Amino acid sequence: MARYSDKQKAALEALMRDHVYTHAMAIIEDEGLSGLTMERLAQQIGVSRGTIYNYFADRDAVLDYLEDRTFQPLLEETERIAASDASPDAKLAAIIEWVLRSIDEDRALVMAVIPAEREGVRACKKAKRQRQVQDAVERVIREGVEQGVFAPLESAVVVQTFLGAISGLIDAMALSGEFLPPDRTIPVVTQILVGGISNDR
Repeated sequence: MARYSDKQKAALEALMRDHVYTHAMAIIEDEGLSGLTMERLAQQIGVSRGTIYNYFADRDAVLDYLEDRTFQPLLEETERIAASDASPDAKLAAIIEWVLRSIDEDRALVMAVIPAEREGVRACKKAKRQRQVQDAVERVIREGVEQGVFAPLESAVVVQTFLGAISGLIDAMALSGEFLPPDRTIPVVTQILVGGISNDR
């Protein structure tokens, strides 16, 4: 039996995780969440089911990995936008655009996981992601109020309204099975959410 160095093992694991991500996302896009089984995934990748189990305990672990890998760049970019030198209203508009375009690109996963029950670890991870976005948006709102760009409304309520509106739109599109193109949703959402708290109103 071949022995691998730690570096080789890490490279093999990274390669397997890349294959799992690519093929699992393709299965979900083509067949929906019900099509994603460990057997089907192994078949698509061209390995035994046991090989997949060397890296993932079960289907839920695969789904957790897909969500983490899909949403982590969204969180990082949201943080980057919030920390940028742009004006607060430009930051909020950029966050709206980034979130809606990112969700549109990965709509198969979003459509698959939103209707699913959210329990245990998966629910905790979702809550943690939401908290990260909430913290970034809240910083931008407070900055905008301090600079006089946004009306002096209670920031906690503004943040929850902002996130609730975007989350509600995404949930509604996922549940209906029809994702509106970002070029239609972004201008409307930006007008309502950024224009609605502008100090110019």
